[in-house]
Amino acid sequence: MINKSTILAKYARNEVTAAEHAAFQEWLKTRPAEEVEALMNEYGEIIARLDFSQEPANPALLAAIHREISGQETAAETPVRRMAIRKWSWAAAVALLLAGAAYVWTTYQPAAVPMPMAIHSTDIAPGTNGAILTLSDGSRIVLDSLHTDTISLQDGTVARVSGNKLVYENNGKENIYNTMSTPNGRQFQLQLPDGTRVWLNSASSIRYPTAFSGAVRGVDITGEAYFEVARDADRPFRINVRNKAEVEVLGTNFNVNAYDNELTINTTLLQGSVRVLQRGHQGVVIKPGQQAQIANTLPQQENTNAGEIKVIADANIEKTVAWKDGLFNFNGAKLDEVMRQLERWYDIHVIYENGVPDIELAGKMTRGVSLQGLLIVLKELGVHCKLEGRTLTVLS
Repeated sequence: MINKSTILAKYARNEVTAAEHAAFQEWLKTRPAEEVEALMNEYGEIIARLDFSQEPANPALLAAIHREISGQETAAETPVRRMAIRKWSWAAAVALLLAGAAYVWTTYQPAAVPMPMAIHSTDIAPGTNGAILTLSDGSRIVLDSLHTDTISLQDGTVARVSGNKLVYENNGKENIYNTMSTPNGRQFQLQLPDGTRVWLNSASSIRYPTAFSGAVRGVDITGEAYFEVARDADRPFRINVRNKAEVEVLGTNFNVNAYDNELTINTTLLQGSVRVLQRGHQGVVIKPGQQAQIANTLPQQENTNAGEIKVIADANIEKTVAWKDGLFNFNGAKLDEVMRQLERWYDIHVIYENGVPDIELAGKMTRGVSLQGLLIVLKELGVHCKLEGRTLTVLS
């Protein structure tokens, strides 16, 4: 008879013997998925209660458990190149537990104690909050370490850092521009002088005046940003997207994805109404739930679709804004699209040993998981990778 609490506690303390491990695996094969999932939740609670002086859970053992479980789940399935949601959710639970174990270790262990687990020496932490603020004179302020502070900028402009957000006091000047940029592995929030709120994803930037005093409130962006525009019927809010597109609104919530290595520039509307224009061409007005797509051609390429804006009538809103809510949402995403997200969030470089596998993913998981935790998930789903330094090679 397996005592679940006892064996989980032993796993957490790395005290499981080979015989106990084998017996536990055999027992797991007899349990329904719901019970195993509850078991993982219990394991997570045990990890959270670990004494700080104890070693973290053994990820290799946990991965072995998961392999046994996933093998049981998929034994009767025909192999496919699409990752099933149920299996992915299963694997995500394991990854979350691994992340929890890593958090306990890295947060509370004394610095002088060497890390005994191989996974920690090769792991890469997930992205975090942080940004660089560049003033109009070129001086730069790193916002990562300013948790709560009031900072004087130029010409009397005052802004306040509150947690992961920079808030302007609306006492700047129209002709004084600041730029907030997030490198790979960073994200941050911004409240503009008119009260408009902006969430900036990794590898992105926004340039804006320290006061909006003209007839139009204009900003420039690269990368990806989510906007909650403060309503002002007399002064439209206009976004210049990499000099390729414009988005004009009065007051509304929407997301703009404009990375230069993605196929399209996407504007997705959650509330209100926006007009999207491709430079030099007629624009379209989209409604809540719709997405406007503009082909994202490279400078040396001829844009044969110039002037065409494709409107998706039923956009996947949840997937679009998942990043703002701290999630990866891979539903319907090709592997190379997923890898571009990982490059930006984990600050890694991805290469493919034999070209890009034609795999479509499904499912969601937290962006708080370490890269090794996520790679374990991918491995269980048939995507094998090798991590050397900050270069990730996709082997299959």
